[in-house]
Amino acid sequence: MNMRILRLVTALGFCCGMAFADAVAEPTITPVQAELMAGLHARLLSVGGTVYARVTADWKGTDCVLRSGAILEAQVLAVVPQTKTARGSEVSLAFTKAQCRDVQMNPFALMLSAMASPPTDSDLGVLGASVPILTSPVGNGMQAYNSLRAGTDEKLQLQASLYLFPRIPNMRMGEVYGIRGLKLSVGTGPDNSSVVSAKDRDVALEKHTLLLLVPAKGAFPREMATAGDTRSMTVVTNDGGGNPVSAGSATTAPPAKPAVNELDNCVPPECSLVGPSDDVADSATVTGGVTSASIQSLGYSPRPQRKIDSFDHDEALAYLGPRELLVAFNPHILVKRHSLGRSGSTVRVIRAALMNTETRQFSRTVDWELPDNRQYLWPLADGRVLVHVASELRVYGEGLKILTRIPLDGPLAFVRVTPDGSFFAVGVMHERHSAELHAKLVANNDGEPEEDVEIEVLNSSFEKIAKTTAPSGLMTPTLLNEGQAQLKAQPNMHYRIAMQTWDNRAETVARFKSGCTPELSSISPDLIFLVSCDSQTAGRAYRVIRPDGKLLLKGDSTLNELGHSAEGSANHMAFVVKIVTSKLPATSGSSFSASDLSSEEFGVYRAPDGKRLLNVRVASPSPSHDGYALSPDGSQLAVLTLDKVAVYSVPQK
Repeated sequence: MNMRILRLVTALGFCCGMAFADAVAEPTITPVQAELMAGLHARLLSVGGTVYARVTADWKGTDCVLRSGAILEAQVLAVVPQTKTARGSEVSLAFTKAQCRDVQMNPFALMLSAMASPPTDSDLGVLGASVPILTSPVGNGMQAYNSLRAGTDEKLQLQASLYLFPRIPNMRMGEVYGIRGLKLSVGTGPDNSSVVSAKDRDVALEKHTLLLLVPAKGAFPREMATAGDTRSMTVVTNDGGGNPVSAGSATTAPPAKPAVNELDNCVPPECSLVGPSDDVADSATVTGGVTSASIQSLGYSPRPQRKIDSFDHDEALAYLGPRELLVAFNPHILVKRHSLGRSGSTVRVIRAALMNTETRQFSRTVDWELPDNRQYLWPLADGRVLVHVASELRVYGEGLKILTRIPLDGPLAFVRVTPDGSFFAVGVMHERHSAELHAKLVANNDGEPEEDVEIEVLNSSFEKIAKTTAPSGLMTPTLLNEGQAQLKAQPNMHYRIAMQTWDNRAETVARFKSGCTPELSSISPDLIFLVSCDSQTAGRAYRVIRPDGKLLLKGDSTLNELGHSAEGSANHMAFVVKIVTSKLPATSGSSFSASDLSSEEFGVYRAPDGKRLLNVRVASPSPSHDGYALSPDGSQLAVLTLDKVAVYSVPQK
């Protein structure tokens, strides 16, 4: 444990970005690196329209300092779409505003000087946020933080859309890299704008197109700003030790090796195979006793007709002792909005009650006000739970006694805990933009803009041992006892699971193919739970994987089966997999209601070898991720259905 604590530090490798050196030729030019926040199509633009880009590497100038994630605003000064009579197309862009050191936009002129297509090489991006990792102790137990030294091929983001400009030796003004048929004329348009043109088609740029821009004021004389300008810009990145290496001396990366679907290799008895729910034999159903208790008298009021896009976090079950079950749910009462501090105002109320699973009696009921609709409860070791209430995290023990309070200085983004409970990461949102700019970005990009997430790592005593900042929009971190598992996208719907260990070693756990964005999580004792989609049939598949990449459990599902999740017991001896079945086939991301769900199935498996101990199928399932729990010793499975809590005995052999 001490060695792990001494190795826990900052690992936000994806924000360890490239920087640009001064231009080789005089006068010196330091480019700004950015990416388009939305696609650009000449036929959809009009003069006076606005285009937004996001800075992807910190930049410091005389009149402006731009941090990674800052917004740049461009005006469309001229546009010529392709028509029957005009085969060519042009768009003139003038970048006139930037988010310099502030949440507001400030006047700051930049000139578009080079472009590149989004990257398509191996490891297109990191889908998940990284947490800090510790390198050395200082003072009274607080830690020194060093950025994770990852290879440059590991630093791109897909969901955060934070791409980095390719390393191109002797980059020239006006160069367009990787986009066929486009030409860039620097500073030749109206008011020194740059002109993007296409000869035989409409000008079209993809979202995430990479841009290099230079300050317009004093950058170079007007007569030199032409496509024939021969000055080069040297792109500089970092080697594994943080030392600068120029692109001119960098060697070309080798071709990406084809991804191998390693997760299809499941050979019993080392790995258990599970077919679709309809194929489960009757002998695999409940073999032990079952008790149940109604929760309607507590105010439980399900809403079966409510349409949702994904399984929610309104209900949750967790054990606070061998037979003490915490039952939490949304009673859907009329909510009076109160200010909850920096986290915001009341959005919903969660009611929690203690249930004795032997007597089926309830005791002590409390109401929690929450400022969001996200997950609010996380089981911890030793019969404790972590709960988000108002503007703090609370640790509850047996009898719903508050053991610890952890204040939050903003809206909670996520909480992730290692399976052994040694560390947990807390992400808190911080607004990057003014209210006016936020509204413009939502309208322009058809979605919420990227914000900052401050990530803190706490140990089992809830002491803060590391801190860093990440962009929002990434998947939440997946923590294992050995380190952090990250999902990385590769070409042609291939993915790989990469492990960054606490002692700073990079490993590949597995490679696979998926027709949808995979879901990754960790469960006790120290396992990865992966949900993916067949690239041809769109049917879902789930895998339980050991940290060394070996399969423990493999299951395939039909299109009627969705809502896969898993949880492990506190004694590390068992885990449960939940699968919800709908009445009609449903593809990933389609909306549904509780009334569309026909049943849910729970398979309890022995952790060492994946042997199934119990299979339960119940009707009227809850549309929640968290409405089930294994007792600490793995001898009970509690399930929340539409109107009651059922407790099943789990055979131990």
